[in-house]
Amino acid sequence: MRQRIIADIAKGLAYLHDECSHKIIHLDIKPHNILLDQNFNAKISDFGLSKLIEKDKSKVVTRMRGTPGYLAPEWLRSVITEKVDVYAFGIVLLEVLSGRKNLDWSQADEDNVHLLSVFKRKAEQEQLMDMVDKNNEDMQLHREEVTEMMSLSAWCLQGDFNKRRPCQWWLRCWKV
Repeated sequence: MRQRIIADIAKGLAYLHDECSHKIIHLDIKPHNILLDQNFNAKISDFGLSKLIEKDKSKVVTRMRGTPGYLAPEWLRSVITEKVDVYAFGIVLLEVLSGRKNLDWSQADEDNVHLLSVFKRKAEQEQLMDMVDKNNEDMQLHREEVTEMMSLSAWCLQGDFNKRRPCQWWLRCWKV
């Protein structure tokens, strides 16, 4: 089910970024802005911060907006592309896979407060499966798919936005 929710979010972002008459950058992708219907189909909501970009343009200059913890590094330069949504999607993906929030102040060890820091550390130690939600039997049983999704989040969270793959690319890889 989590994989379907992730795929629905990626489809929504691909639609906004590639299929609309104007490119729409959401600018506030986070769990609170993902709604689930009665069949657990995910829908992106809250377009209050979104920005339209002409199809022939690839970036826009704007002031920083969004939710701390989901902001891509390029926000510091204020020149943004749809890749800021891809970065935030990577954070949401980690939250879905790990079953924890991006910022968890209840963690006893300060090094574990930021989910992205935990992810980077576990990736270096080649222990990404340690991050997977241990309360979700389905995810524990489907380790191969979970590993693939972890690798997807690594691509989404590249510091250099030029290295981040668009959501359309991931959907083709998944054959969704």
